[in-house]
Amino acid sequence: MSCRIVAVTPAGRRAYLEILKAYILRDETIERWDLWDNCRAEADRAYIRTLAHTHDKIRIVDVPSADGSNGSINQFYRCACDRSTFYIKMDDDLLYLPDQFGAALYRAASAEQGRYTYWSPLVINNALCSWLLKYHSRIGIAANVSASAACVHGWRSWRFAEALHRVFIETLKANNLAAFHVPNFDISLSRFSINCIGFFGQDAAALGDTFCPLGVDDEEWISAVLPSLIGKPGRIVGNLIVSHFSFFTQEEDLLRTNLLQDYASLAGVSVLPLPARRARSFREKIRWRLEKRLFGGSRAYTIAPPETEAQARACSDAAGGSQCLS
Repeated sequence: MSCRIVAVTPAGRRAYLEILKAYILRDETIERWDLWDNCRAEADRAYIRTLAHTHDKIRIVDVPSADGSNGSINQFYRCACDRSTFYIKMDDDLLYLPDQFGAALYRAASAEQGRYTYWSPLVINNALCSWLLKYHSRIGIAANVSASAACVHGWRSWRFAEALHRVFIETLKANNLAAFHVPNFDISLSRFSINCIGFFGQDAAALGDTFCPLGVDDEEWISAVLPSLIGKPGRIVGNLIVSHFSFFTQEEDLLRTNLLQDYASLAGVSVLPLPARRARSFREKIRWRLEKRLFGGSRAYTIAPPETEAQARACSDAAGGSQCLS
């Protein structure tokens, strides 16, 4: 049975949504975009409502006690259980999607329906995906990244994220994204940052609140707990790539670079108001400074860009068919 494809996004920060909007609105395979109103600022709330009034494809979803925190997001999954729908949950700071992304992820999931809890593309700036890139792609990552969602490089370090984003953008412009491809991988008994996942509404409906109970961390539950309960792991689709801007550990420093504008230019977005910085308590400021000093705040990372397809073939031939990494 074919499903309609609906994107859902916990919203939302205008600077990021302006970029994501460009991709979703031009993807005719995504029938609707539900913005889950989890805004922290009234200006952002007004913005997403303006989007919904302007574009028929966009709908606002409200829940009574959303407060803008990650802890509010679990409530919204009750609104993503239509049995005839394939849902794609996207963070609001996804800044690149390939053409007809909705259909591509749905096709991959449909071929394996019933075997997995969720499907994720390979996500640029996602700790576990960075680990896969290090060991299974053609780009060169010297950093000792770990297969952990809280990797000190892949999750905490803004400098690592900046280096990875720059190589990704360079490779995208060179039309050589195949260099980032990895095999498909299962995820089981491990937390995974669900920056972008697809799931079937009929699965969510059949599980009810077990799919994502109230009061849980939705990322921990959906990526690790739920697969362990129902015996179905998550799945990374290794030849389908999206880009995620930042984790909260990286955001403030990444916003000081020109990366956001680079992504905006790729999407054809010209005016880009930056998100307001969240006010920190004195204790939070001290902790932030310590973590920045301890976890890659001043370290430079080198991520080698991939060879071109022609170079890869020549390298493979010279090595008797084995891969040659930068």
